Amino acid sequence: MKLSTPDLDYFKQDVFDLFAFSQIIEVGNTVYLSGIAPLKGGLADLSLVGSTVADQLDFVLSIASKSLNSIGLDFGNIATWTIYTTDIAEFTSQSSDILKKYLGSHQPACTLVEISKLIHPEQLLEITITAVKAS
Repeated sequence: MKLSTPDLDYFKQDVFDLFAFSQIIEVGNTVYLSGIAPLKGGLADLSLVGSTVADQLDFVLSIASKSLNSIGLDFGNIATWTIYTTDIAEFTSQSSDILKKYLGSHQPACTLVEISKLIHPEQLLEITITAVKAS
């Protein structure tokens, strides 16, 4: 098992250390990305990126892209993802164009879940991803 937290202009290392997690876990040909939130910085300067679902989703998917690229993968390697949102109606009304921008014609398995809240009071979504390396 390989664990990594590459520098992606996302969380600083102190956030990963405080919550005891890695951004990327590789087990054989399977890759797990920790929940990607629309936040960036360290404990002293952690900030929300975007105030709408569209803005937050675009940032989250840009971090997902950088995470996958850091290990030689891209969105075509995504097998499944889970999207957590605090407002499913807003998510479904704002997400289609942004999802297509990153996914193109690739359509991974997906679970979309509405939840009551996330770690930041104005955070609207978070995404976990499982990808597969070509064998």
